[in-house]
Amino acid sequence: MPGIFLEKTNLARRRGPVKKKSVFLPLDKQLLSFTAIMIIAGLIFTYSSSAFDSMSYFKRQIVFDVFGVCAMLFLSQYYSALQKKFSSVWMLFAAWILLIWALLQPAAANVHRWINLGVFNIQPSEIAKMVLIIYLAAYLAKLPEKRRDNMLLITPLVYTLITLALIVAGKDLGIPALMTAIAFAMFFIAGAPVSKLIYVFIAAVPIVIIEIYRHPYRLKRIASFLNPEEAAGSIGYQLVHSFYAIGSGGWFGKGFGGSDLKLEYLPAAHTDFIFAIMCEEVGMIGVFMILAAFLWLLIHGIRLAVNAKDTFNSYLMAGITLCITLQAFVNMCVATGIAPTKGLPLPFFSYGGSSVVVTLAMMGILMNLAAVESKNASKQAGRG
Repeated sequence: MPGIFLEKTNLARRRGPVKKKSVFLPLDKQLLSFTAIMIIAGLIFTYSSSAFDSMSYFKRQIVFDVFGVCAMLFLSQYYSALQKKFSSVWMLFAAWILLIWALLQPAAANVHRWINLGVFNIQPSEIAKMVLIIYLAAYLAKLPEKRRDNMLLITPLVYTLITLALIVAGKDLGIPALMTAIAFAMFFIAGAPVSKLIYVFIAAVPIVIIEIYRHPYRLKRIASFLNPEEAAGSIGYQLVHSFYAIGSGGWFGKGFGGSDLKLEYLPAAHTDFIFAIMCEEVGMIGVFMILAAFLWLLIHGIRLAVNAKDTFNSYLMAGITLCITLQAFVNMCVATGIAPTKGLPLPFFSYGGSSVVVTLAMMGILMNLAAVESKNASKQAGRG
């Protein structure tokens, strides 16, 4: 017996101390680093792009980021467990209730997009955007493999249409346009026939045209997009001054805080048109670096989705990645006159609570799914 005990003791010494298993999921360091850099850059430009009362916007943006980081870290560890407990359909119903609540609120700037909670406002359309992606991923993942080539899109299309209609009722076309593109992309990834998607697109065109004609200001926006110089004194004012900001930045910019156009020349300089101020202050070189960062996220996120073994995880990672990056590219296109004005914030950069918190929450979900997939792959490798 003593010999056996000594042999076990020596074996334990050779193996070294037993490492305790961490209770936390190891996060994708690249995603974590990307998020940290974007948060810091966003805070810098929030302060820099605010012409007056910069410190006030900066402090509030810090608060938004703190809430967002808390949501991100929580979801990065527990999202998969929570998803098993809560139905994505009921989550979508809850988002509808919030959207209806916003419609019942007094109009702010002639729109019904926010719920006033006294201390702060929330924008339900941002929450609905994330929840709709989760619902579509869950629905498409449950379809049998043999039905995907001839899938019936009726149920997800109806749920998507209701969500988008409630957002449009609040006089917001930006997020519905974005989510339509995301939904079509997710249907395509899941194997929906292109012919059916084309039919749906053709059926949606009259609805879009009617919605544009219902509000004359939308027609004016399209006219100013096609010929901004002629409308420079009215509805094209913002876009033309965005051009001035971008053009005056040159290759290397005027330096942080050096923007002249933010001095009441460019409305919404720290929100929807922050990209123009970024171009003015850091120039094309700096902007190319920011564009490269979003391109990296697109490539990395799609790679994670392609390599995922779980179908739901794959669809959700693809949807979240496309949502964040496509929104960023649309915002940049609007500021440069490539697309009509949409009112979509630039993820991580534009000032605003709901957008920042939801963007960071989606990054947390992406980190969680990547960690779960990595953990499952390690287990399978160990068994092999």
